[in-house]
Amino acid sequence: MTIAIIGAGIAGAICASELVRNGHKVIVFDKGRSAGGRMSSKRTENGYIDLGAQYFTARSELFSQQCITWQAHGVIMPWQAKLAVYENAELTASPDNIVRYIGQPSMHKPVQQLLQQTQLVLECCVDRIHFDGKHWRLYRDQQPLGSFSQLVLAIPQQQAALLLANVISQFNVLAAAFAAAALQPCWAVNVALHQPSGNNFDGISVKEDAALTWLARQTAKQGRVTTEQWLLHFSPTFSQQQLDTSAEQMALASLSQLQRILGQQLQGTVTHCHRWRYAQQTSDYPIQGYLHHADMALALCGDWLNGGRVENAWLSGYMLAQQLSV
Repeated sequence: MTIAIIGAGIAGAICASELVRNGHKVIVFDKGRSAGGRMSSKRTENGYIDLGAQYFTARSELFSQQCITWQAHGVIMPWQAKLAVYENAELTASPDNIVRYIGQPSMHKPVQQLLQQTQLVLECCVDRIHFDGKHWRLYRDQQPLGSFSQLVLAIPQQQAALLLANVISQFNVLAAAFAAAALQPCWAVNVALHQPSGNNFDGISVKEDAALTWLARQTAKQGRVTTEQWLLHFSPTFSQQQLDTSAEQMALASLSQLQRILGQQLQGTVTHCHRWRYAQQTSDYPIQGYLHHADMALALCGDWLNGGRVENAWLSGYMLAQQLSV
């Protein structure tokens, strides 16, 4: 059978890779210019910058084996980061023994490695789907993209809801999955400093803060920019409140926020502002792993169904592929 997967992030990529390995014909569609989803990095004239996922860890045996394979292919490496915590207006070192991985030279390289044997259609925004009782028909701008015996949606919950708007209420399992929001927004802003800050920390976790959750020094990651630049991730609450704020306004706020956390006056230029509308996991959304509606030849996977984190997105896609291959 021919399987269509919408979404070339980590969940869609491992699902496609496993299905192809098990002998299925798979076509992956993605609206982006490259595969990666929220693991994408932005190429600049000075190197890559990471705007989405900053690193990932491996807790399960399955994903640990995947990381070993990726390391053998040279597409990931451990990130030897000097970490800190900002809490109660204080910045303190927070070393640990956790192994953190980053894509090499960019975060989306391991995703691309998974898709090497899969037919991938990029810059293709599927905006309508129709199930005729046996097959799914996909459309873009009213133009047909093909007929498929199985459909996998490996996209954020809210984007999947738009495609499935006509069928969600007909099935309890779908209605339950879309009853509450699983993902919250995140503004990501990159600041290039005019002079080195002198700060030696590579990643800063911000606790109980009204504005920020995370900062990372892009220069600390191999393959990224060579001049000192900092990535700021804003909290879900702040990002929701500022969801329609212009990039120019976010840029003005970001330098002052960076100065607040680092505790010094800085001069810099905001180079990129990216609004992730569906990014950070809602803490009380129930973990389901993946969804499979056999009667409709429909399945869904992604981090929103499995508790957030890169590893959980991978596990969601992997487990679904095993189910579809039975």
